[in-house]
Amino acid sequence: MATIRPRKQSDGTTRYCAIVRIRRNGVLLHHEAKTFAHRGAAHQWSRSREVELENPAAIKKAQDGTQSLGELIRWYIDTF
Repeated sequence: MATIRPRKQSDGTTRYCAIVRIRRNGVLLHHEAKTFAHRGAAHQWSRSREVELENPAAIKKAQDGTQSLGELIRWYIDTF
């Protein structure tokens, strides 16, 4: 289940941070957060993202999509 946290901005407005964490057998598999202006939008995104991540292939794809800083530096050195 996702967590939605209200956050006050410096101008006094409230933004909502939706946090999605997927755990299996006590191990954190995936963590993702996104900020929205409206609580309903945050709730809708978090529910749809949880449904997408129910598929084990989607979790694997989300994990493989990110590269470490070292990998990016190595790619840059090799390319240029």
